[in-house]
Amino acid sequence: TNELGQTVDYWIMPPTQLEAGKKYPLLLQMHGGPTAMWGPGEFSMWHELQYFCSRGYGIVYANPRGSGGYGLAFQRANRNDWGTGPAADVLQACSMAAREAWADTSRQVITGGSYAGYLTAWIVGHDHRFKAAFAQRGVYDLTTFMGEGNAWRLVPNYFQYPWLDKTDRILERESPYAYVENIRTPLIIKHGENDLRTGVIQSEMLYKSLKILGREVEYVRMPGATHELSRSGDPRQRIDRMLRIYEFFE
Repeated sequence: TNELGQTVDYWIMPPTQLEAGKKYPLLLQMHGGPTAMWGPGEFSMWHELQYFCSRGYGIVYANPRGSGGYGLAFQRANRNDWGTGPAADVLQACSMAAREAWADTSRQVITGGSYAGYLTAWIVGHDHRFKAAFAQRGVYDLTTFMGEGNAWRLVPNYFQYPWLDKTDRILERESPYAYVENIRTPLIIKHGENDLRTGVIQSEMLYKSLKILGREVEYVRMPGATHELSRSGDPRQRIDRMLRIYEFFE
């Protein structure tokens, strides 16, 4: 239950070959949208969750405020709040999963794509519990997102137009890029070269800034790939993507 009194569903998948008394890393997997939801309809992700379980990771995934499927009030609970509130929901689920006897709290990692790429970058700019993070096809600066991706209507729908934001500065407050100097978690950033939904400049700016700051960061731009890389597209690239996540976390 979050501070708004809302019930947040979350699930835990233990490692496939679970041995009593042994500790395993814990992976927080987040969904995009932000109005998507984890459920049986998210067929594209089950193979990924099962892959990581088979490699010795425990998984925790949650439907934070802003997710679809729980009514309009829940879905709108992240208006003007893409970062702090949803992050609190998924981090509380992660903390609860970390109580599992097999969970190694010193080896926690985090990933997500699209809005969850945003949330990954937001979290590592505000919380330092994770040993590594993988931000996928995300939005990191809400002002430039207005001209960078075809999902730009998310900006006025959830916040306001940039030219109206001179006083409140909500877009700056809610942009992970505003906290880039606080990111110290080793980070890998991935974007498809032909991603028209969120746009590659979002990732380029985050990567370049972290390099200038001397942080541990890698950037992967997939040739010809679109926003759908984790769900469709070149099977070789999809395999490459999952292996890169695993190798970076290892």
